[in-house]
Amino acid sequence: MERIPILIADEHLQVRTRVLERLEREADFYIVGVASDSSSAVQTASETHPRIILIDPMMRDGLGLDAIRRLRLENPEAVIVVLSAFTDTAQKIELEKLGVRFILNKGIESYKLVETLQHAAVWKNGSAL
Repeated sequence: MERIPILIADEHLQVRTRVLERLEREADFYIVGVASDSSSAVQTASETHPRIILIDPMMRDGLGLDAIRRLRLENPEAVIVVLSAFTDTAQKIELEKLGVRFILNKGIESYKLVETLQHAAVWKNGSAL
């Protein structure tokens, strides 16, 4: 199986570090970039063309949903996976409108995160390949 390029975008250093360390142990994945805000996530994605973008839409810069819109437009082949501490119903609806099919809580166990990312890797434009 070919390795899956992933971009991690989260403002919290501890979250980025934990996710990065966990995914680096997986032979299926390789990390193409790590971003700490929405604008650097968009820029890094345009430079690295990840297959999966793991992003928190609630970053302090307030541009999370706008960033996801841009990521979707500029990287239509990428699967966006949301990792957030809090998502309400309205936000979930908006994320689904943007084509996000994988919404995870930051408290997710690491093996479940890996399983979800493996599953997400076989999706394209909202449906399985």
